[in-house]
Amino acid sequence: MLGSSHDTDPSFINNLPFILRDPALALIRVASLKTMLEMRQDPSSHFLYNDFQLSHTQWQITLNAAILTKVSYFEIELGFPIIYIDKLIEITACAYGLPNKSAPVLYQAMLHEHHQMASWIKKTILIKQQTLRRDQAREQNHP
Repeated sequence: MLGSSHDTDPSFINNLPFILRDPALALIRVASLKTMLEMRQDPSSHFLYNDFQLSHTQWQITLNAAILTKVSYFEIELGFPIIYIDKLIEITACAYGLPNKSAPVLYQAMLHEHHQMASWIKKTILIKQQTLRRDQAREQNHP
């Protein structure tokens, strides 16, 4: 649906009412994750705001779906900084309406309705554990 080669979770956009899908897709195409997060504070600050006649609440719903989809673009691999993994999980939790929840809690919350994002979260958990073990092994070998 998104028309990209990225392995993203389209379920957040697909679950939106039809009136919100075009604005969400436009956001994904033209806005960075940082821009979307800034727009959550003030949607009217972005040029797309005037392209769509949405209420503040509709913009928030649209932004959350776009943010969740954009987060799923990130390919987390061994070596991806833990601080960035933690930040992406924090962003995901807030956009999903579960602020301050851990990755395992998010995984369980998304498992059935958003299985691709749940898999992404599971991968972040595993990568974070592998990175921590690798870093601990390095510290033990190089005191």
